[in-house]
Amino acid sequence: MSIGIIVTDRDVSILKQKTEALLPSETPVWVYPDIPAPTEVEMVVVWRHPDGILKTFPNLKLVCSLGAGVEQLFDDPGLPPSVAISRIVDEALSISMRNYVLMAVLNIHKQLRFYQHNQRELRWSKPDPLEIPLRIGVLGLGELGGPIAQNLASLGFAVWGYSQTPRNIEGVHCLHAGSISPSNFASKVNLLICLLPHTKATEGILNLEVFRNMPKGSFLINVARGAHLKEEDLLLAMKEGYIREAWLDVFREEPLPPSHPFWLYDRITITPHVASITNQENAARIIAEDYRRLKEGKPPLFEVNREKGY
Repeated sequence: MSIGIIVTDRDVSILKQKTEALLPSETPVWVYPDIPAPTEVEMVVVWRHPDGILKTFPNLKLVCSLGAGVEQLFDDPGLPPSVAISRIVDEALSISMRNYVLMAVLNIHKQLRFYQHNQRELRWSKPDPLEIPLRIGVLGLGELGGPIAQNLASLGFAVWGYSQTPRNIEGVHCLHAGSISPSNFASKVNLLICLLPHTKATEGILNLEVFRNMPKGSFLINVARGAHLKEEDLLLAMKEGYIREAWLDVFREEPLPPSHPFWLYDRITITPHVASITNQENAARIIAEDYRRLKEGKPPLFEVNREKGY
């Protein structure tokens, strides 16, 4: 039997090589579209896979997302109902995401945009205050959001966290969906960081109601999924003065079209979905272990709950 890799947005030759090295020689790893015997595939690793392709593997038992997000799978009507789902949870992913968020937070806190504008204008001046007092709200306290909230708190920032279920994180004011709405949560902070999983409940959670509950001159960082943000609401919130600056790494349509209005806003920082990229060597170890567990009748390392959607 074999493993299929169906990843359409990057070269996965290292992933194939490292995974094969960790498995018995009789277990080939095939890379889409070169999958010669679909009936032999028991496990597939996917990212941006073609809709419906999962139905072509009659003996499929496990689907593994190459990243932390799994909404691409639940959006696929061809996902077999009985197949187990897992995802890659890796410390390197957490470190990469933490560093991106920290970069954005410190740029906002120290007002780097102000100094960059001064340099272009050949102007020597200082903002008042020199540092923006931040009250940071982290939406999502899971594998990525929890450590990031704790890290920001350890640096001396006032941090609030919002999660679906109660959490307890040192230095973080933890609130949950049963005790407070997203809008009321937003009213407590002036910098909102989205690290939520994408589910039906979280789609469009970054909206005008939330933004208008924040104090004027607030900030937004979205490193989760583009579907969390109602893009037209952000533009209106910026026009009304509620959102002063936004850092966006994810978008509803990727690549972001050249005609998209976000490109025209100098107070929106755009990065091309690079906040956290899966390390292929680390992913290979998780994939190989999940395949061994599959053959032994054990659940995968980071199994996804179908009911919760993450």
